Amino acid sequence: MIAAVGRARCIVLCVVLAAAAPGTMPAQTAAGRDAIFRLRDSLARTHDTTSLLALEMHTIDSARKNRDDALLHMRLGFVGMRLAELTSSPGHFRDAEGEFEWATQLQPRWPLGWYGLGTAELLEADVFPTGLRGLFAALGHDIFIAPAHDFAQSAAVDSSFTYGIVQLGDEAMRSGMPAHLTTAILALREAAVSAAGHQPDVLLQRGRVEREVGDIDSAIVAFQSLLDRNRSDALALLEMARTRLSAGRIGGTDQWYLGLSLADSATAALYHLDMKLVMSDSLLRAFDAARSQERVTIAHRFWDSRDLEAVNSSAERLKEHYRRIEYSHRNYPLLPRTHRYDSVKAFDPTGSLFDDRGRIYVRHGEPDDRSTYSMSGIPPNESWVYRRPNGTDMLFNFAQPDSAQGWRLYESLLDIVALGAAAQHTGQGNVRGMLEGGTALATFGAGWTAQAAQELLHSRTNLSPIYAKMLSGGPAAAKALQTSERAAGRNSLKVGLQTDSWKFGYELPLAANVDVVAVGSDAAGTQVQVVFAIPGGSLYAPPSNGIVIYPIRMRVSLRNPAGDVVASLDTLRQFGASAPIPETGTLLGRVPMHVPPGNYTARVALETASRGMITKPQPVHVASVKGSAIELSDLALGARTVPLPWRVDASDTAWINPMHLFRQHEPMQLFFEVGGVTAGTAYHGELAVIRAGQSTPQLQVGFNAVATGTPDKVHREIDLGRLGRGSYLLRVTVSATNGAKSVRQREFTVGN
Repeated sequence: MIAAVGRARCIVLCVVLAAAAPGTMPAQTAAGRDAIFRLRDSLARTHDTTSLLALEMHTIDSARKNRDDALLHMRLGFVGMRLAELTSSPGHFRDAEGEFEWATQLQPRWPLGWYGLGTAELLEADVFPTGLRGLFAALGHDIFIAPAHDFAQSAAVDSSFTYGIVQLGDEAMRSGMPAHLTTAILALREAAVSAAGHQPDVLLQRGRVEREVGDIDSAIVAFQSLLDRNRSDALALLEMARTRLSAGRIGGTDQWYLGLSLADSATAALYHLDMKLVMSDSLLRAFDAARSQERVTIAHRFWDSRDLEAVNSSAERLKEHYRRIEYSHRNYPLLPRTHRYDSVKAFDPTGSLFDDRGRIYVRHGEPDDRSTYSMSGIPPNESWVYRRPNGTDMLFNFAQPDSAQGWRLYESLLDIVALGAAAQHTGQGNVRGMLEGGTALATFGAGWTAQAAQELLHSRTNLSPIYAKMLSGGPAAAKALQTSERAAGRNSLKVGLQTDSWKFGYELPLAANVDVVAVGSDAAGTQVQVVFAIPGGSLYAPPSNGIVIYPIRMRVSLRNPAGDVVASLDTLRQFGASAPIPETGTLLGRVPMHVPPGNYTARVALETASRGMITKPQPVHVASVKGSAIELSDLALGARTVPLPWRVDASDTAWINPMHLFRQHEPMQLFFEVGGVTAGTAYHGELAVIRAGQSTPQLQVGFNAVATGTPDKVHREIDLGRLGRGSYLLRVTVSATNGAKSVRQREFTVGN
């Protein structure tokens, strides 16, 4: 095993010296540690092996005269370790390990000897042949266990020296090397049983490393230990929040905001790093300049204002932000850490820890579609598209020119073609410059570069119609199409790096019918009825000896044309059933909301214990039924076999069917309100049922009515027996005596 090899040279003498050492040894002084660290730092700036070898020989001469001087052996250890770093010589590694081992035998309570020994062993393990490393592991000898023990020992022998074990964790997380992370977590877990393991900086580091290796629960325990000591520890609150939020635990939101309100300058800088990924520069400056609750207010306002189309709460957007950061950290790290761009780039680097894919992912999440194509001579590449309702999709093209530069964004897919061997060898490596000079890249014909372009364009036809056009456009259209594609890519870069989007969804889909019907009013004003029907196959029945409880969370958002939220709802309802609802059964629900008259866009999210769904934006018109002009409310269509009634007044009940499916031989229950009338006002109404795709009504009924109040509540029963199976439109028209009319209609289906 590597540690045994490194220690073999001095083991006999070490045992003798250890036996002769006094029973009580003094702890190492801070001044003594500082002197060793100054030497280490000086050696790190030295690249001349000749001078280092001379220093080593001089120090060896001194050590021969003072064999029991632990400081001399530590000096020799650091000199040998620097020589090993520069030469990768196994002999120097063994020399360094031997000297540090000697120092730990002479002064076992001095932490620097253990720290040096662990550092040297870890460095040697890094250069140990991969094949031998695997062989040792197969035999049960992990070469990273010995350094882990030595780092833990450096903290255990002197609880005031936590530098070594904390530094080990920092470097492991910075490098991301699995072997180093294994060493760090083993060392931190071993140190946990010592006094050093309860030091705040060690607990903080352990929580961070546990999170990095994926043990979320252990990380939470470590951060909770810090908070148990000081519930106002802003850094511990932030790290706890980061951990819980990135793992999808929304409970971390309160801790995130509390930590922000208490943050000192150092902790505020960490909040800054997380927020700069999505905040604009101007808002970030205001965030940095604010203090305490003012900073919290800015953050609340920011998260509350994201994604006007969705119904997810600001807490869920914050959770999603940290999930995206964690995902990008795992999947899109920037290697190396220095971001470099060439003249094709249209923007400056940000210095983030992600490559360009990560930068886009943190802002916009999972793309709606993506494509990649592996082709000899073309670097690794990906293209992502984010579909947008207004038709201005965001399209991003990424490539990895070489492993040293990481994945980078390009304006045009043809810029990636230009990185390939074909374009480079035919002098077409700057396609943007060619286009600006009036020459298009050949995407037609049988040329070497043209063939590469055609292959890459064909692979992206699922993302945008522009690529199919570029394939088929020929020479005449090449310049115009390439200019258009590049302009779209440039706009995507501009929009994508200055905005953010927060789609709302669930891991498992929920099959449900949901409707928003603008009907109903009371003394408090006009209403909308939010109704749903969830099939039994989408419900989970928890074990129960009595009533089965189905918790259903509903979130509703209604926005006016300006995008402002006019009404919203977030409620958890408990529905009880005497027995589990069978797969063929249905859970029905209705939630009324008071909404003022006007035109809105509604979205509804339903969530069960394990599934969820969100509706597409639905236009909703809330009639001014208490106004002076005649106006119809929405139409509530129901059936008595779909038991979802509600009392519209003391003597009348309305029914509503969110599935819009009715039996052929069961009467439909129709309810609506007529506004703009007072008690005693006469008006005329007409009901027409029209089969889908036709214009002539299959059923038409007229009636005269006298209003009984404001509004007039109308309940009618419609016989569907004369209708065959299929889709229909119910249209209701009311007319005032002065000729004014109002029309409402609603679709439904007739089944067996």
